[in-house]
Amino acid sequence: MISEYFDNFNLIASIAAILIVVVILIVFRMLSFRHQINDLRIRIFINQHEQLVRHQLLLEQFKQQPDKLHALTELEHIFEDKIRSLRNQYPALTDLDAQVVTLIGLGVENHEIITITNMSKRTYYKRRQLISKRMQTTAALLDTIAKQIFTTNH
Repeated sequence: MISEYFDNFNLIASIAAILIVVVILIVFRMLSFRHQINDLRIRIFINQHEQLVRHQLLLEQFKQQPDKLHALTELEHIFEDKIRSLRNQYPALTDLDAQVVTLIGLGVENHEIITITNMSKRTYYKRRQLISKRMQTTAALLDTIAKQIFTTNH
């Protein structure tokens, strides 16, 4: 009877030890997974920051160009894939609409876009309303959507 008791005790102790080891392994795996997620977040943040810095440098170069139309053509070439994606997503946009959305997305100020595109202030704001309608959004959200398009890696 005592030997059965010890056998049961040894069995329970062995099971408990195995469970403890399994729990420890799970905890370490979770910590490792958490560490990997943090590393991924850091890499994403660094990538987004680097992209933002590149956009700011491009924007500064763009603003310093005396020939804004030539500089706009260069920007359109650099962001050709994003503009194509924009036009595919919103097929009702015209070339001028795409230019305006590109400039908004890159953070160009409204008064600068008016100068670059050679529009009157009234025409520019009417254009923004028209673009918003074509993109099925509000004029208030246009800047946010445009910036998301041109600052994401996709």
